[in-house]
Amino acid sequence: MTQPKAKPTTKLTGADYMRLTPPSHRGVRYQLIEGELVKMAGPNDPHQVFIGQLYIQAALQTEQLGIGETRISPYDVAIDEHNTFQPDMLFISNERRHIFDGHGVTGAPDLVVEVLSESTRQLDLNVKLPVYARNGVREMLTVDLNAESIAKYVGDGQSMTLTRVYGPDDVLTSDAMPGVAIDLASIFARIRGTILPEG
Repeated sequence: MTQPKAKPTTKLTGADYMRLTPPSHRGVRYQLIEGELVKMAGPNDPHQVFIGQLYIQAALQTEQLGIGETRISPYDVAIDEHNTFQPDMLFISNERRHIFDGHGVTGAPDLVVEVLSESTRQLDLNVKLPVYARNGVREMLTVDLNAESIAKYVGDGQSMTLTRVYGPDDVLTSDAMPGVAIDLASIFARIRGTILPEG
């Protein structure tokens, strides 16, 4: 006796994502991950404090240096046909300004930042990182607030390699944002003033 064939699963596209997540869905955020619409949990306070402080330093410096544009989530990055992510922060160099599409970006930012949580860690590292890598993202920073560390992955257009882990007293630099130097000590000092959730 033959087994019935499983019904093929149709992957959603970026056009489906735009249709299913109109601006009227305020307060509810989604990402399109490998063709599946995934609801995002709201960020906690330490996450918001960290990414806000990182963005302030990065945005001020990239503007002063005139090297590109920095954005903060929620901001759609249509990385390929079946993946539209909302990284916590991203940077796009002047050379890649053409990927701005008026809504978000279509294509690979030079740098993306993802703050890890218990609910997103495996997704960020095992699914999103390879997608970023194969689509040409130059650098990905993953932030572990509990460990007070930032891992820097550098891409070659196919894969990403962990090249450095920054501690809470280091100065963060990036080849993707030449000339930018971010004082992590001041940011992590602010985080210690917030309450990290248990688990």
